[in-house]
Amino acid sequence: MMKTSELMAAIAVAAVTLAACSEGGGDSAEQNDPDSQTLEIWQRKAPGSPSDMIGQDMADAFTEATGVEVEFTSVLEDFETKLQQRAAQGDLPDVVINDTAQLGNMQSQGLLRQIDPAAIEGSDRVAERAWDAAKAVDGEYYGVPFTAHTVALFNRADWRENVGADIPTTWDELIELWKAYVDGDPTGTGADVAGIAVPGTTKRGYISWNTSTFYWSGGGEYFTEHGDGTFSSAVATPGSIEAAEWIRNLACEHDVMQPGAGSQDTTNTKELFQTDGAGSYLVAPYELASFDIDPGADVVEVFAPPPGPAGLTTLAEGNNVYLMAGSANEDAQDTFAEWAISVEGQTVAMAGDEEGGLVRIPVNQDIVMSDVREDDRWQLFQDLYDENGRYVPVVPNWAPFLQASAETLNALISDCSLDAETAMEQLDEEFTSELDAQGVLAE
Repeated sequence: MMKTSELMAAIAVAAVTLAACSEGGGDSAEQNDPDSQTLEIWQRKAPGSPSDMIGQDMADAFTEATGVEVEFTSVLEDFETKLQQRAAQGDLPDVVINDTAQLGNMQSQGLLRQIDPAAIEGSDRVAERAWDAAKAVDGEYYGVPFTAHTVALFNRADWRENVGADIPTTWDELIELWKAYVDGDPTGTGADVAGIAVPGTTKRGYISWNTSTFYWSGGGEYFTEHGDGTFSSAVATPGSIEAAEWIRNLACEHDVMQPGAGSQDTTNTKELFQTDGAGSYLVAPYELASFDIDPGADVVEVFAPPPGPAGLTTLAEGNNVYLMAGSANEDAQDTFAEWAISVEGQTVAMAGDEEGGLVRIPVNQDIVMSDVREDDRWQLFQDLYDENGRYVPVVPNWAPFLQASAETLNALISDCSLDAETAMEQLDEEFTSELDAQGVLAE
């Protein structure tokens, strides 16, 4: 097995070769006969999961519609490492369906074909906001939008009624609701519960990812963009410090976050919400079906987070179809991208109201949500995405910034004696150093 240093060195060499084969980087790899091209497609999902099954159905539908044979694989554990290993071998999958936030990381490694949206049939029917999430810091496109989503608050409606509260419309009312859960015995059993379940671990930057809606709505910013492809850090501005303090005080001043949040990931917090351990959970609509089972559709409600001092901004995310560099099947890559954004492809991947749908909010503007899904809660997420959604900043590689901000927030919720302003000033130094390392620090 390769050591990390050996793997990265191999990737660097392979990236040069792959980039030379990608569109905009020179001649393409020698192509297979267009009439006999096949595709290997990876998606970042758990094998055997409902999403894996829907993915297999999607691949079958694509083959039936186009005649292009597909080897479809779901990979979750160590996805990035396995992809890098394939890159080091110069043998990437033809297509990867992965997070929009991973675009910069993959593009900076030379793993992606550059995309010309005008050359993709049907691209004009894809929402402009979704195309923005397929654009790298150089202003070019390296992915084709596939699905979008944002977050809302899942809440125990029965608990809210038990403590005599209305749906909160301000941050003060939200804190009061969560305090009522902690102090008011909403279950009637005397059991200790949390107001909100927060995945506060630094793993995969979870705490920063999960609380970014609160951070932005509280006036926080990650960068100041200077319009010339350069950035300066904004995490030590007054609004950013105040937003970080508000997040920290969920654990420290108000005591509404679950104990031990700093070591818990999304698996832990989802289970906590499902087993009567917390009253609210901020998450995307992919949990609708599972939360209808536990805690149960009769006790769970979904509503928009109340606006904060800076209004309401919700984290927008999604997946792009990435056409990988060095493929000998570029015609088939293009065919899949065009089918994936078509009404047929999007509808198949939405899978109605089934658990595990690959397309949450369709990027094709010709699709009416209610024509495909009977659950009208999906429309809330559609509206939040359209009106309040915001993707993570477009820097060459977002991952180091996500991780650094997660480590800072994790420290703040884990040690209430820390000074938030000092912590954010230290984070500012890290951000500035990383911007410089990525070659995009404003002078």
